[in-house]
Amino acid sequence: MRSDIYSLAVSVMRYFFVAAIIYILIRIVYHSINEYNELRRVKDWIEKGYAKHIEFLPPFDTNENGFILVKTNLIGRSRKCDICIDDKSVKRKHAIIFEKRGDVFIKRQGMSRIKINGELMTHRVEELLDGDLVQLGHVRFYFRVKRTSFREEAEHE
Repeated sequence: MRSDIYSLAVSVMRYFFVAAIIYILIRIVYHSINEYNELRRVKDWIEKGYAKHIEFLPPFDTNENGFILVKTNLIGRSRKCDICIDDKSVKRKHAIIFEKRGDVFIKRQGMSRIKINGELMTHRVEELLDGDLVQLGHVRFYFRVKRTSFREEAEHE
């Protein structure tokens, strides 16, 4: 009787671990495919010359050409953020800028305060339009969708 319970427990554990390994492998493949598609999409933007990016205003304009945005961008003070802003007025995870069906939106995280064109966000998620001035704490930046000539810039360098 005891050996039957033991063999049943061993079989259950074996199938559980096999299922867990299969699940982990599926998640790895899923995330790899998503990352590949995102990189391919950004490459297409660059080849076509279109880029959605943000341009910070002084004194935070350390990156001359701004930051090219990918599908989802976490902005905040934390080093784990996609765009890290070293300013105490910005929360560790302040906002997410993401794209959905070709439109770009900004979503505030927690109780963070965000202004768009000088007005406080009234909803948790709002659409960003080309030329919008966004303010996170004391940090301001412009959201831009513009045609840039990446090939010409590379040739000049």
